[in-house]
Amino acid sequence: MSTRWARTALCTLAAALTVLVGTGATPAGSVVHASVPSPALTLAGQTSWVTPAQPGFSISLAVGSAAGPVDGLHVSLTFYGRLDDSSQLQQAIGGTPQTTLLLRDSEVPVTPSGAGGTATVCIPVLPNHAAGSSSTSAAATACPTPGPTLYLNCTPGTGTCGDVYPVSVALLRENSTTPVARFTTFLTYQEPGAIGIGGPLRVGVVLPVSGGDVGAVATALDDHRDVATTLEVNPATVNAIDRRHERSGLRALSTLASSDSAEVLDQSFVPINVAALSEAGIAGEIGAQLARGDSLLRAAGFRPTGGPWVDTASTFSQGDASDLAAGVQVAGASQLVLNDQNLASGGLANYTFAQPFTLDLGHGSTLPAAASNTTLSARFTALPHNPVLGAEQLLAGLSFVHFENAFLSQRRGVVVTPPPGWRASTPFLDTLLQGLSGNPALTAVTVGQLFDQVPVGGNREPSVRRLQSGPAGRGISRSAAQKIAVARQQLSSFAAAVPTPAAQTCASPSGHAPEVTSLNDGLLGTEARGLNTVQRSAALTVYQRAFAAETGKISLGTERTVTFTAQRAPIPITVLSDASYPVCVVVTLASDKFTFPDGNTRVLLLDRPTTSVRVTAQARTSGDRLPIDVSLRTPDGQLLITHQVLTVHSTAISFVGIALTVFAGAVLVVWWIRTWRRSRRNRLRAH
Repeated sequence: MSTRWARTALCTLAAALTVLVGTGATPAGSVVHASVPSPALTLAGQTSWVTPAQPGFSISLAVGSAAGPVDGLHVSLTFYGRLDDSSQLQQAIGGTPQTTLLLRDSEVPVTPSGAGGTATVCIPVLPNHAAGSSSTSAAATACPTPGPTLYLNCTPGTGTCGDVYPVSVALLRENSTTPVARFTTFLTYQEPGAIGIGGPLRVGVVLPVSGGDVGAVATALDDHRDVATTLEVNPATVNAIDRRHERSGLRALSTLASSDSAEVLDQSFVPINVAALSEAGIAGEIGAQLARGDSLLRAAGFRPTGGPWVDTASTFSQGDASDLAAGVQVAGASQLVLNDQNLASGGLANYTFAQPFTLDLGHGSTLPAAASNTTLSARFTALPHNPVLGAEQLLAGLSFVHFENAFLSQRRGVVVTPPPGWRASTPFLDTLLQGLSGNPALTAVTVGQLFDQVPVGGNREPSVRRLQSGPAGRGISRSAAQKIAVARQQLSSFAAAVPTPAAQTCASPSGHAPEVTSLNDGLLGTEARGLNTVQRSAALTVYQRAFAAETGKISLGTERTVTFTAQRAPIPITVLSDASYPVCVVVTLASDKFTFPDGNTRVLLLDRPTTSVRVTAQARTSGDRLPIDVSLRTPDGQLLITHQVLTVHSTAISFVGIALTVFAGAVLVVWWIRTWRRSRRNRLRAH
């Protein structure tokens, strides 16, 4: 029963861990399609940026079944003037742009295609009506069948043309002014010779790789190997793919590992909050998480670089400062990337904060840091059913950060990373990476390169920033932390009792049995940052049952009653093991009724189902039901595996007892003789 229960518990633990860390059951690269109508209007593709040499803005649209019959539908494009500030950018994304109207084209026909339709148009773009014949000729070449020409009403070479221009796209039915569907995309105009003295904006894209997203991310990066990215490869996902021997997943991992342009960050086995673990008093678990994560990544061919610690999902405040400093130090990270909403206000009021900084964590503790831009990062998940548009809006936002002041003298850089829950989309990633490839205004860099290339406190931005005000958060309760600490101590002790398979000796512990590794993964899974109190408690319960089932494979098979027929006799001890791996244990006998001339402990290597040993004991006295406590512990003594109380019935007669008996008999004989003689004399006298 113990073996069956152990297998059941370990399987339950693995299933629970899969849910906790989000490895997912969907094969890497596959997509689950819901049976819902396709959106009425989506962006299929567009020109990411326009230049004087390539002045054509092409846009392709897809009309879905949700729009109804295609007959009588057409698309209207409305072009607006350049954006002046970030509020106008957000207004344009969420509604009608508030800048000057430049051009309206309401006659883009919809062509039936499959269950829906398509619409395509190319718009020539010129700085102004006075553009020379060469510019006009280039525009005609860029758009062989052009729509009306868009004039930006700016003067080339003055820094007023390069910018982001909103484009409102509406799907209309004939004789109706109410759009069936609409959205806003953006036209980005660039003059390569007037990018600015600070150079292009450095863009650090951080991509999580987990669950069913592995294939989509691998395909996109393989198609755009020239674009630098930073990867957060989830070790638990790698482990799950390896356990399932999933071919597509293994190929995707191999593709990612071979990328020369991607920086692979050190990762914990499951995503953790280092400040929460430090605050809970179990900072040592950070090292255990990273050790397991690093071993899995390297086994899959990855080369983690160390360097930055990226955590844009956790919430930090001033109360967490010291714990955050301690946690990052234990993680061995040299820089930190956190969510910009965790920071106290700072930076130039009119511009996006786009510089690394020194994070003041109090008590003289500081750390080089950068903040992910929450507003830009939100575009990863804003339009899941219109991914190309979401990517183009992200590119437009990045371009806006560059163009909001192209005359700043020092380099600027931003970090963007998907919000929690993001699912990788191949169209989104293809559009984003294509838009960063060769872009004169945007240069893709790894997070490590961003720290190297963009100066701290550049462009008169504050060089030191602090966390937002507020008390410390308690991500892990005291009771859960105590359970984790006890579980770690017990598991470490049990792992140290497992010898190296090749050596088969208790002098060379390894702890590398698959079952022990699974237990370690289960314990690490209980520390995931996304768990609430109830979920963490449930995970710990599952782990504790699995651990008890595994250690329960070892038991004592000794008879509970032993009979001594002599003062000294060997006590037979039998240990049973259902484990599929060898385990070292220490057998200890203890009793105040016996002594053990040859010692009361024995070290046993359990490498077979039954292992026996005899321990000599000497009774201090005779009697019945004399107890001897037999315990099995790990070699370091930290874990009691099992114990049993033996009852000894001793029939042996001791020398002291014999002497006392003889002496008592002699006294009785002397008394009887003396009494007999006295009685005889008395009878003679009477006679």
